[in-house]
Amino acid sequence: MDLKQRKLNRSEWNSIEVAVSKTEIDVLRLIIAGFSDVNIRINNNNSIFTFLKMEYNEKMEDQLYNKYLCERVKKIESELKKLNLEYKAMKIDNKDKINSADKIRLERYDEKTLKKNDIYELLLLNHIEKVLYYFPKTECVKLFSFHYYTLYKLIRNNIARLNRHIIEITNRVLKMFEVNINISVVIENAVEFIEKNDSLLKYNDLCLYEHQKEIFTAFKNETPKLVLYMAPTGTGKTLTPIALSEKKRVIFVCAARHVGLALAKAAISVNKKIAFAFGCASADDIRLHYFAAKVFTRNKRTGGIGKVDNSVGDNVEIIICDIKSYLPAMYYMLAFNKATDMIMYWDEPTITMDYGEHEFHTTIRKNWKKNLIPNIVLSSATLPKLIELTETIPDFLNKFPGAEICNIVSHDCKKSIPIINKDGYVVLPHYLNENYDEMVVTAEHCQNYLTLLRYFDLKEVVDFISYVLNNNLSNKKMKLERHFETLNDVNMKNIKIYYVKLLQNIVRENWSVMYSHFKNNRAPRIIENDKIDPKGNKITKMQSLGTSLSKSEKMTGMVKGTSGAYVTTKDAYTLTDGPTIFISNEIEKIAKFCIQQANIPAIVMDEIMKKIDYNNVINERLHLLESEVEIIKEQADKKAKNEVSGFHAGIKVNSRNKSSKDSKKMNRETDEEKASKGEVSKLTNEINSLRAMIKSATLNDTFIPNKKMHLDKWAEELEKGAFTSNIDENVVSDIMALNGVDNSWKVLLMMGIGVFINHENITYTEIMKRLADEQKLYMIIASSDYIYGTNYQFCHGYLSKDLDLTQEKIVQAMGRIGRNNIQQTYTIRFRDDQQILKLFTSETDKPEIINMNILFNTRKLIWQDNQYIEVQDDEEPLDYGSNEEEEEDDEEEKDEDN
Repeated sequence: MDLKQRKLNRSEWNSIEVAVSKTEIDVLRLIIAGFSDVNIRINNNNSIFTFLKMEYNEKMEDQLYNKYLCERVKKIESELKKLNLEYKAMKIDNKDKINSADKIRLERYDEKTLKKNDIYELLLLNHIEKVLYYFPKTECVKLFSFHYYTLYKLIRNNIARLNRHIIEITNRVLKMFEVNINISVVIENAVEFIEKNDSLLKYNDLCLYEHQKEIFTAFKNETPKLVLYMAPTGTGKTLTPIALSEKKRVIFVCAARHVGLALAKAAISVNKKIAFAFGCASADDIRLHYFAAKVFTRNKRTGGIGKVDNSVGDNVEIIICDIKSYLPAMYYMLAFNKATDMIMYWDEPTITMDYGEHEFHTTIRKNWKKNLIPNIVLSSATLPKLIELTETIPDFLNKFPGAEICNIVSHDCKKSIPIINKDGYVVLPHYLNENYDEMVVTAEHCQNYLTLLRYFDLKEVVDFISYVLNNNLSNKKMKLERHFETLNDVNMKNIKIYYVKLLQNIVRENWSVMYSHFKNNRAPRIIENDKIDPKGNKITKMQSLGTSLSKSEKMTGMVKGTSGAYVTTKDAYTLTDGPTIFISNEIEKIAKFCIQQANIPAIVMDEIMKKIDYNNVINERLHLLESEVEIIKEQADKKAKNEVSGFHAGIKVNSRNKSSKDSKKMNRETDEEKASKGEVSKLTNEINSLRAMIKSATLNDTFIPNKKMHLDKWAEELEKGAFTSNIDENVVSDIMALNGVDNSWKVLLMMGIGVFINHENITYTEIMKRLADEQKLYMIIASSDYIYGTNYQFCHGYLSKDLDLTQEKIVQAMGRIGRNNIQQTYTIRFRDDQQILKLFTSETDKPEIINMNILFNTRKLIWQDNQYIEVQDDEEPLDYGSNEEEEEDDEEEKDEDN
C-alpha cells in the first residue's frame, strides 16, 4: 500500500480514465438509483417479453403463453393428476388477432430458440418438472428439496414482464408441496442448495446491501451526524460515496491512494464530477477532472478542453484526498458549499492505529480538531464499536451540538472463505477448545464479532449442526423450527448465526464427547501431495499385505494435511480459480524460497541471470540517456512558457501591428531550439538502438506454476481448476528494460509472480497493479503495509509466520480474499496457528481503540494506567516537509496544469 502523501503522477492520471466493465457500471447505477429508492431490485435476465422486445398487454401475454408454454404446462397438469393432487387446469382461450409486426417476430422464434437464450419462464418450468419427477421417490428427498428450494427463491426475483400464468402455476406448485419440505434437509445440504447453487448465483437480483440502505436513509435526514459505518470488506462501502453525492458534496479521505483512485475510476465511469487533493500544501494544489471543470480554455484545433482553472470548484461532487490534504480540500470545498451540505467520508480510519507512534498521527488529530464539516462517516470493516469510542463520540457531540450518532453495523455473509491452519485443516470454534467454558467464551466472542461469520466454512458448520440435532445434544430451545420459520429464513448468514447460538447451548455433559468426535473425524481440507517430493521425484509407496488403512486411521493422521507452502511446485495445484496473495514482512526471504523451490536447473538460471545482467548494463545507460532527454525538454518547456508569458503580457501594451510581428517571431525557431531538437533526436535514436539490444528472457512452462507441463510434473491426476498466470512476452520485456528493479523480481515475474513493495522504480509497481487488476498474475507477494490497499480479486491468501498483527489487522488481511461478486473456491491459509487463536480471542486495550479515542478528539489525551487522561495541548504547526517532491511531480501531472 502506498501511504506516501504525494501528488498523482501521469500513470495514475491515465489509470482513472479507463472505464470499468459493463457489469460494474450496472452495479454503480444501481447504487446511485438506490439512494432514492433503497428497496430497488434490478434483474437483467430475460422473460419472453423482454427477449422478444414486444409491447406488453395481457392479450399478447396470453398469445405468448399459448405459443411457447402451454404444452409444457399441460404435461405438468397431467403429472399433478397422477400424484392425486387437486389442480384446476388453466384455460386460456385467446383468438384475438395480432398485428403483422408481432406476428413476424413470433414466427421467427420457436421454443428451441428460447431455450438457447436462457428465458426465465423456461427455467421455472424446468425446476417445476424436477420437483414433480423427484417427489414420489423416497430415495430422492434431497433432489426434490433442492429443486423446491431453488424454485422458491427464483420466483421471488424481480424479472420484468414475467408471464403471469407461469407465476400462477409456480406459486400453486410451491403451495401444494409446502408440507413435504423439511427445513433440516435444506440446512444439512446448504453447501449444494445455497453456496454452490448455480441457478441462485446466476439469476439473483441486484440490490443494495443492508448497510447501504441504512446509510442512504440516514442522510435523508438533515440533522448533522457522525456515522460509524462497519461492514465486511468487498460489500460496496467504498462505492457508497458515489450515491451520497446525489444529495451532498463528499470529501473522501483515504490514506491508501489506491483506494481513492479506484473510487475515482468508478465515479468517472458514471460521469460524476470529481477533484483530487493529493500531497497538497494548500488549495492551489487541488486539481479538477475535466467533468468537474467550469472555467477552462478549449483547443481550437481539436475542440477538447485545454487549460482548466482549478480554483473554480462549483461543480465538484466528490473530492478525493489523502490525509495530509484534508484541510486544504475542506477549505476549498467550503468556498463553494455550506458545511451542512457536505460529508467528510473517512475510509479506513484505523490505518496506522495499530502503531504506538506514526507520522500520520499528528496530522489525523489536526484534521479532526480543525474539521468544520458536521457530517462525518468513519468507514471500516474493523471499526471500534460504539461503546468503545468513549472519548471520540462525546467530543463530536460537544463540537456539533444537536448532532446525532448513527451506528451502522452489517454482517452480510454471502460467501464462505474458510480459515486453514498450518496443517491444512479448516478452523472453526468447535475445534478450538476442549474445555466447555472456554468454548462458550469463544462462541460469545464470535457473537459479538459477527464479521467472522464470513470465514466460517459452511460445510463444517452444517456438519456440526446436523450432528448436534440428530443426537439431541443441545437445549430444547435450539429446535430448528424456532429459528427458521419459513424457507425465506434459510440463508447462509442465518445458518451461521444459528451455529454460534448452538455452540452456546450445548448441554455441558455432552461437550467432551462431541469435541472428541469432531477432532477424531476431522479430515484435512488441503491434503498433502504425497505423490512427489519437494525436488520433483515421484514417491513410490510400498504396502504390505493386510495393512490397508481403515477410515478412522485415514482421518486421524495417516492422511496428512498441509496449508500448501510449496506454492511454486507440488502445492501449486491447490491454488484454484484466481490469483493468490502471500502476505509477509520478509519479502526477500519468501521470494528466495519461491525461486529455490522451483528447482530451476543451474544451467537455465545461469543463462537467465547472464541475460538479466546484460540488460541491466544497458538499462543503466538507457536511464542516463532518458534523463538527459528529460532535462533538455524541461529546459525547452520552461523557456517556451516564459516566452509565451512575455508575449501575452506584451499584447496588453503593444499595438496590433507590433503584436502581429511578435507573433511571427514566436513561430520562428531559434538556432538554440534547433540545436536542442537535434540533440533530442540524436539521443532518441541512441535510446531506440539500445532498447533493441535488450535480450528477451523466458522460462520453460515446467517452471511456471500450474502451466500444463508444470502440472504434469508436480500434480499429475491431482489438478482441479488450478489457476495459472497469463503474462504477455511484451510485459516481460518491459520489466527487463526497467532500471533499479531487483533481479529476483524479474525472475519471479517470469514465473507469474509479482511483488508489491515500495520499489524505487514506480513503473514496476504500475505494471504489477495493471496485471493484478487484469487477473494475469498467478500470485502477488506483498508486505503487511498492503493489507488495506489492495482491491484486487484474490481467491486464496497466505499469512506468513513472520507477521505480528493485531486482531483488527488480521481481519483486514483476510479481507483481501473473495472480493469478487461470484462464489468460487476460497481459502485463507495461516502459517502460524497462534494468529488464528488471536482472531478468536476477545482482547482488551486494543491499540486501534485507544488511538482512535486519542486522535479523533479535539482535547489532548494520553493513555495512562488503563484510562484516558487530558493534558495541556501545546499544538505545533504541522511540518509538511520539503516541496521538492511535489515540484517534481508537477511536471508529470496530466496536461501540465490538470
